[in-house]
Amino acid sequence: MGKQHVEKGRDRDRFLEVAHKIGLPTGKAIVQFQGDGMATPYVDLKDNEDIYYVVEERGVEPERVKCSSIVNVLYLLFSDITHDMASNHAATHGKPGTDFRRLMFQEQLRLLELASKEWRLKRELEIKEVLRKAPYNDGMS
Repeated sequence: MGKQHVEKGRDRDRFLEVAHKIGLPTGKAIVQFQGDGMATPYVDLKDNEDIYYVVEERGVEPERVKCSSIVNVLYLLFSDITHDMASNHAATHGKPGTDFRRLMFQEQLRLLELASKEWRLKRELEIKEVLRKAPYNDGMS
C-alpha cells in the first residue's frame, strides 16, 4: 500500500471535525505546519510526501515521528491536545490523596473515545505501559 496523499483542505476538515467532537474551542483548533520554538506540536509535510509529527523547542527537536498516514498524525496531535485538556480537568476536579494521573488518564480516555474508539484503545495500551513503569502512588488499586 502506498503513502496516503495529504490534502490540506480535507485533512483540515477532519481535524476540525475531531476538535468539535471533543469540545475543543474553535480558537484552539489550529494545526501548525511550522515550529514556533515553544514546544507546540506541528505537522511537517515533506516534498516527497513524508509526514512528520514534530515538537521543537528553542531549536531542539525532542520529538520527530514519521507517520504512515494523516490518521497517525491526527492521533498524535489529539493525544497531546486531550492530555492537556485532561490535565486541566484533573487539576480542577482532583481529590486530595488521589494520584493526579488517575483522573487525568480517565478524562483523556473519555475525550479520545469521543473522537475514535481505536484511539482510546491505543492510548489505553500506552497508559498501561506508563503505569507498569511508574504505578499510581496513592494506594488505591
